[in-house]
Amino acid sequence: MEIQGRELKDSDVGSKVTYVPMHVNGDAGHKDCEHGTISSWNDLYVFVNYGTGTNQATSPDDLVWG
Repeated sequence: MEIQGRELKDSDVGSKVTYVPMHVNGDAGHKDCEHGTISSWNDLYVFVNYGTGTNQATSPDDLVWG
């Protein structure tokens, strides 16, 4: 599993990521983006806590570091 071409490793749990929805055309500063932290991942999704107390399955293609 990769985010922005970088393979995830165990030490990435807790790392900050930003969800960038397709309709913002890559603008990570757009108001519709969401910031969260990585909790885990599987073969298809990265599970991210966006501050709601639950971990949401998110496509790694929609995430950027930070």
